[in-house]
Parts: sequence; C-alpha cells; structure tokens
Amino acid sequence: MGRFCCILILSLGTLIAQAQEDLFDLLDDGPEPTQITYATFKGTKLLNAQTNETPGKGVLQYIISHRFGSFTDEYFYNFFGLDIAHIRMQMDYGISDRLNVGIGRSSVLKTTDAFVKYRALRQKTGGNAFPIGLTLYSSMNYRGARFTDGLDHYTSDRLSYHHQAIFSRKMNENLSLILAPSLVHWNLVPSPNDPNDTYHLLLGGRHKLTKRIALTGEYTFSSNRSYGSGATEQRFHAPLSIGVDLETGGHVFQFHLSNTRAMSDPLWMAQNPYSAANGSLFLGFNISRVFTVYQ
Repeated sequence: MGRFCCILILSLGTLIAQAQEDLFDLLDDGPEPTQITYATFKGTKLLNAQTNETPGKGVLQYIISHRFGSFTDEYFYNFFGLDIAHIRMQMDYGISDRLNVGIGRSSVLKTTDAFVKYRALRQKTGGNAFPIGLTLYSSMNYRGARFTDGLDHYTSDRLSYHHQAIFSRKMNENLSLILAPSLVHWNLVPSPNDPNDTYHLLLGGRHKLTKRIALTGEYTFSSNRSYGSGATEQRFHAPLSIGVDLETGGHVFQFHLSNTRAMSDPLWMAQNPYSAANGSLFLGFNISRVFTVYQ
C-alpha cells in the first residue's frame, strides 16, 4: 500500500509539472511586452543642437552655456578668451513626460527666446516595436540689441523663428544618432533678394566611452551661405562642434570645441560667420541641473 501511494504521488507530480510547462508555453506564445527606449541622449541638448530628450513631468531644468573668445581673437591677451566670453541661460519645465516649454537669454545680440518641445513618437522594442523617435521643436527669438543702420524698425523686425523635426535612434547601449531637418525664418533680411526662409539638415551623435563619459559631435548642412552682395555681402559657414559629456549625479557637463559663438537657434544654425578653416574656433561648455518640483 505504501509503495502504491509513492507511485501515485510521483505520477501526480509529473502530471502537474507537465501541465505547468504547457501553461508556460501558452504564455510564451502570447504578445511580447512593449519596451520604451530611454536615455537615447543624456541631456536635452547635444552641443548647440537639441536632442530628442525632455526633462520629464514636473522637472525644472536650468542650463547655463558659455562660449569663450576665438583662438584668432588675441587669445592670450583676452585670457584664453575668457575676457570676451558670451553666455546663455535657460530655464525649462516638463509639463508632462512628453511636453516641455522654456525660455532663454543670450548675450549675443541680447537675444531672448521661448520654445516648446514635444516627443511625438518614441523608439520601442518588443511588441509594437518602432525603430525611431520623433521630437518636434519650435522656438521664437527676439533680438534685443539696437540696430546700427540708422533706420526705424518695427518690433516684428526683431523676431526670428526656428522649427525642427528631430529623428533619433539609439543604435545600441553605446551609440545614439539624430537627424534633424530644420527651418529658420527671419522677419527681416538685408535685401529683397535674400531669402526669409532657410533650410538646414543637422546630423549628430553620441558614443559612450564609460558609464559617465561620452563623445559627442554635430554638423549642419545649410541651404543658404550668404546674404547681400558685393561690399555688403555676409558669408556664412556650416556649424561644426565636437565635445565630451560628463555626468555627475544631477549635473551634466558638456565641454566642446565649435566654430560657432552664438547660442540662440537661428543665429548659430543659419547665420554663423566663423570658419574653422581659418582658425575661428571657440571653447565652450554647457552645464545643466534638474530639480523635481512636482510628482
């Protein structure tokens, strides 16, 4: 009788184990869970350019940016460019995990800007996978500096706009890329023959070296390289920047070398007068800090 009971218990145990395996097989055949891709880039800015990232709901972010004087502008006399440095300050807030609004102020032409940023699509893996992210960005910029042409100007003459679609992809744990077609609109241009709208294509990337250090770079192709003609012609050059990201807790330090001095969107992207070929390079950095004010 005891032997029969042992055999019965072993048989029941085997049947239960087989039933569990069959149940797990059925569950494995079910829909794969969707995983949203996070931390494509460490910060909301790459160097000059925007990334696909936003601070998150209830998060207040402060960014301070510096650009020192050019290597060609009496570099040592100006204390390694520090004496003629320019600065931009930015404050922005995450209304939701996908919607971000902010304001900024740059010392270059005393430019004030306001912007909105929205994460329309997110990169996903697993079920309902989607290969890229898409973030929409728009800014309005106001020139506060006085005009020097001796003419009376409307307030609208001081306004310019920047609109951008930022396509992003996290290729793997180390490499992330962005492709961003952009439109810059100027209410005021030097002559009727100069375009009010210029088109640009930004390429950027980030490659992690360690958990907290990454190499970054960006380059922008432009549809228009000059305004005016003859003695009044203004020549523009493609913006190019390379840098290093350093993460330290709640701060992100971004050190970089660039041929741009301006930091407001339309100026650095569409009207950059500096060429890296003749040594017009600027050392600079961005420092960002986030504060959770609402959960």
